[in-house]
Amino acid sequence: MDRTDPLAGTLPLSVGQEGLWLLHTLHPESTTYNLAGGGRITPAPDLAALDRAWRALLTRHPMLRSRYTEVAGRPRRVVDTPEEAAQIAVVEVPDATEEELRRRVNAEVRRPFRLRDEGAVRATLLLRRTDALLVVVTHHIATDAISQWLLWRDLFAAYEAEVAGREPDWRPIAHDYDEFVGRERTLLDSPRGTGQGEFWRAECEGSTPAELPTDRPRPEASSHTGASLVRRLPDALAHAVSKAAAERHVSPFALMVGAFQAMLHRCTGQSDFLIACPASTRRAAAADIIGYFVNPVLIRARFDRETTLGDAVDAAADRVRQATARVSYPFPLVAQGSSGPLFRISVTMVATDRFGHGMDGLVAGETVTLAGHQLGYVEIPHLEGQCDLALEITRDAHGLTVALRYDTDLFEEATAQRLFDQFQRCVTAAVEAPDTRVARVPLTDDTERNLLLALSGGQA
Repeated sequence: MDRTDPLAGTLPLSVGQEGLWLLHTLHPESTTYNLAGGGRITPAPDLAALDRAWRALLTRHPMLRSRYTEVAGRPRRVVDTPEEAAQIAVVEVPDATEEELRRRVNAEVRRPFRLRDEGAVRATLLLRRTDALLVVVTHHIATDAISQWLLWRDLFAAYEAEVAGREPDWRPIAHDYDEFVGRERTLLDSPRGTGQGEFWRAECEGSTPAELPTDRPRPEASSHTGASLVRRLPDALAHAVSKAAAERHVSPFALMVGAFQAMLHRCTGQSDFLIACPASTRRAAAADIIGYFVNPVLIRARFDRETTLGDAVDAAADRVRQATARVSYPFPLVAQGSSGPLFRISVTMVATDRFGHGMDGLVAGETVTLAGHQLGYVEIPHLEGQCDLALEITRDAHGLTVALRYDTDLFEEATAQRLFDQFQRCVTAAVEAPDTRVARVPLTDDTERNLLLALSGGQA
């Protein structure tokens, strides 16, 4: 190692990570970019085995034992040893009620990270007499949605192996996150990167972000606080989405994006607008790597009086294909020089049926058996307040779960509930009657329509 080089012993960040580092330095007390998940373990785990499993997890994934700093004015990553990294904090709460557990979990999720000192991950085991709740919180600079599931998958596999006295049956990881950073730098220095940048600038030109009417005036400075509404779509509708998408030769995600854009068009009155899709930049070689492999891509929507739901779905599928082909160009570079935000609303989808080790059942709310324990995944609200509204769709082997994360500076819970209902109606209409013009899709049910007519003095 060159001791005269100030960068020696440190690693560069991706452009997306650099953007998150900048946000962290500007708002060090913000928890907007904290991700969280919980595992309920019954009976309580073997603490020594869990500790060894955690250390094995940290050994496998250097990103989980990384801290962040600045050297010569540039953000850099420093990788600690597994022994130096954060260990599981055990908190004994023998008689804690579910309400007390929720309060403790919420407090942990809302605790800011000190990325220079403690890194970007922490774990707390809330230990009761008969069970335990393991809460893992990470900063987005180190993980993404897929990484969260990889973390739990590998931790459970390591714990099972420790209890059995064997090595975890992990697939070897032959690559690392730094290869992704290097490819990104190579792209930006190439003609292909230049062409992708030109595409994104043209995609934004003449359009504006989708912007919903708010319950309260937009504050001059956002508090970056939010809340989540999580609902399971009816199984019949989830099945119908897959069937209709296949018949139309589009992905289920594209169908739901088209329905979401149709709903936004109806709610905003905008005929040309942008939303973002936090897309994965993972290649197959990075399938098992924990890291920040997310790049928001912009999806443009255009509507007129004749646009049908089928048209909206087909257009969304085309824009998703175009965006996916250029997903590697970093969004922060697209946003440079813009006079305001390029998006206020986002939509994304994560498929969990590829993770294995019982993860798909856990996502669907099932309990699985592992090393003599019953395990259940606990959904913990996170990533709230990043933008006005974020629609997150999780697909498992059994169906679809939708989370609406909304900015509480702007919206009431009742509004989020209404938006979810309207989205579900648009999805249903896109499946059952794709030739319906978007302008004619009913966004209210009979009861709501009668109430609105009564309030307006019309006839029910």
